[in-house]
Formats: sequence, C-alpha cells, structure tokens
Amino acid sequence: MSKHFKKTGENLFCQDFLIEGALAHSNRFLRNLDKEVNFEQLWHEKLMQIYKGGATLGQPPYRPEQVLKMLFLAYLFGTSEREIERIINDSISMKAFLHISLDEAAPDHSTLTKFKNRILDFDARNDSNLLKEFFDEIIVLAQEKHVDLGFTQSIDSTHTIANVNNAKERERTKKISDGGEGKKPRDPDAKYGVKKTKKVTTTKGQKVEITEGYVGYKSHLSVSANSNLITSYLVTTMAAYDGHFFEPLMKDDLKKGVAKKKETTYTADRAYDDGENHVWLEKEKLKDAICLKNVPKDEDPIARWTKHTTQNEFDAGRKLRYTVERVNASGKKDHRLGRARYLGIKKMALQTCLTALAHNLKTLVKLWTGIPLRGSLVHVS
Repeated sequence: MSKHFKKTGENLFCQDFLIEGALAHSNRFLRNLDKEVNFEQLWHEKLMQIYKGGATLGQPPYRPEQVLKMLFLAYLFGTSEREIERIINDSISMKAFLHISLDEAAPDHSTLTKFKNRILDFDARNDSNLLKEFFDEIIVLAQEKHVDLGFTQSIDSTHTIANVNNAKERERTKKISDGGEGKKPRDPDAKYGVKKTKKVTTTKGQKVEITEGYVGYKSHLSVSANSNLITSYLVTTMAAYDGHFFEPLMKDDLKKGVAKKKETTYTADRAYDDGENHVWLEKEKLKDAICLKNVPKDEDPIARWTKHTTQNEFDAGRKLRYTVERVNASGKKDHRLGRARYLGIKKMALQTCLTALAHNLKTLVKLWTGIPLRGSLVHVS
C-alpha cells in the first residue's frame, strides 16, 4: 500500500504570490531556516518508522516532518504546544515554514502529544533514541557546511525544576496516618538535589550555612566555545553527581569529530575536578582546563595531571568556560528549560533534545545567513 498524508499547501489561489508579498515585510528567520535545513530530506524516512503500517492505515496523517517542525516552533519561541497552534493560525511566516496554505488550520496540539508518544514508543521498542539521532545530524551538517567549532569545549549542567507543586506534593505523598493522601509522587523520576550552599545571617546575627536545592532534573551539556553550539547532551535526575558525566560527553564529541586529539581543550567548573576526568583527558590526548579545587598559590595548577597542556593553554581554556553558562541561561530564558514541560525522565530527555535543537538551529541560521531570531513572538508575522 502506498503512503498517504493530508494534502496541505495546495488550496489557496495565488497563495505563493500573497505569501511572497507578506514575507517581504516579516522576519526572514524561518524562511532562511527552511532553505538551509531540509527537514524532509533529513528526517522523513526515519520518522516514517514511528507510524503503524508506515502511515498506510487509517486516516491520512500530517507529514511527520510537518509535525516535528511545529513542535520545534514551540521550543524555538519558548511557548506551549497548545499556544503554538493558536500562534501558527495567526502567522503567515509560520504557515509558510510548515508548508500549509493560508486558509488551512494548523495541526491540533493533541497531534503533537500523539507524535511525541509515537517517538517514545518507537524508542522503547527498538532501544533507540530517534531525536538524539536528529540532533547529531545537525552537528554533522554544521561541520559539512564548514562551521568553525574551534578547539575549546565547555562542559556544565543546568537544572530543570520538576513539573510539580511542592506544597501539593507534600500532601500527596504524606502517609494517610499523618493526615496526608498516601499517594505516589506525581513525577516519581524527579529527585531532590542540592544546587549550592550559601552563608546567611539570621535575625539574631548568627552566620549559618544553608543549602539551596530543587526536585527535578539536570541537563549536562558540552558546548563549542567558538560557535556556541551544543555538541552533546545527557539528562539525569537532580541528584546525579556532575563529575560522572564528563567522560560520556567528551566521548560523544570525539565520536562526532567535534573534539580532536592533541588540539581540543576541555574546560569545566570545579564540580568536575575529579581525578578520573583528568585521567580521561590525558588518555584521549586532549588538553585539560578543568578548574581545580584548593590549589595553593605557589603550585602550578596543571602539573599534577597532564603532560599535554601548557599553562597558557590551561589559562586560555578556563577563560572560555563562561560560554556554557551563557547557553544554559538562553535555554531557560528563551526556550523554557527552567521548568519541566512533562513528567518522567524520558520526556525530560525529549525536552532537553528539542531545546538543544532549537538553540543550535537558531545559532546556525545566524552563522550561515547573518539573520538572527527576534526574541519575541510579537515580531513573527
């Protein structure tokens, strides 16, 4: 049986003329993105696998790359999936990006929910990570188009608060004998972790140390300091120790050709000052600029660990550590990574991947065309 999809973008007379005229006065970002990245060529065949019967059964669905692009728009502009449906129906440039006619309605937001569930079900059945494959393909595409990733990678994690109300959660999980509801946590995968400790002064003038922590998840990122692209990511609970995820991020970079032996420097904050991480960098012949804990002023901060890094390389790498902090801030401010959209670590991994895709494609379009994404949805016409 042949594959069948909803026919979109064919209904309105002279719509090409109308769209061209309208887009001449609108933000050109989405138009440039559609030209630079062929979503259908890259991902159509792989996405076909998630449909039962290869999209030959039942009512014709939307083309999978259309649904993925709509989901991508929700992350790009930091809005909800329900809200992006409304915005697309009011936006000429977004409809042109999705290849639907001006008189056609955008796919319903429930279509996005079904699409995400199809991806997660497919991954569970095949022990795969489909969206991670798409993320990796964008990094490969950037390299093929000669984006200069540079020779410094900065690693850090950023926390995402779980999608739960803490006050209600306490009542939910409290034992019935103690006056609670005796129910399971709303998000059983989310764990408590300490973000930082700080000293405060009490009303009595005493100085005490308190901890600041959250229930949620962590996204561990490796960022190219030269291009600001996220090159690798991992997702864990908030309780995970950052230092244990330096090695898999580094090895993922090496696998994709992002990191180059004897040339690339890795930098990270003191949370990654773990003997194993220094040993891994030494073993892979990568330069070491991890910030060190408790180093005496008269001691060479790199002499203890590496033979492949000079003091100047260590200092230069450490000065670029801030780049990952900037990317983390953008993820929270622009793409809503500060709070979980969904429940469970699998869907948190999906959120991190789509956030990283949105950040990378936004960055690449600016590098390729010089056209930035305007931050507000008000500017998208």
